[in-house]
Amino acid sequence: MTKQEKATLSLMIALFLNPMGFDIVQYVLISLTGSLFGANFVLYCLAVLFFGLYFYYSSKNPITVFKNLSSRTFQSIVKFINK
Repeated sequence: MTKQEKATLSLMIALFLNPMGFDIVQYVLISLTGSLFGANFVLYCLAVLFFGLYFYYSSKNPITVFKNLSSRTFQSIVKFINK
């Protein structure tokens, strides 16, 4: 498996584990941990792990990615407002 394939796989897993409505995984984790907080904590930790692996395997700097994304979003908002 190439580095780029590992990066893509890590990003896909991170996005899946990000706890925003993954009911089956959430239910199983609540059953195992006994609490909603514990289940959410596990999912967030796994998501952070796989987002980190994505940035590691893709050789991208997360700060640069965030900066560029923020800049483009801000420019889009300003452009929309000035229409």
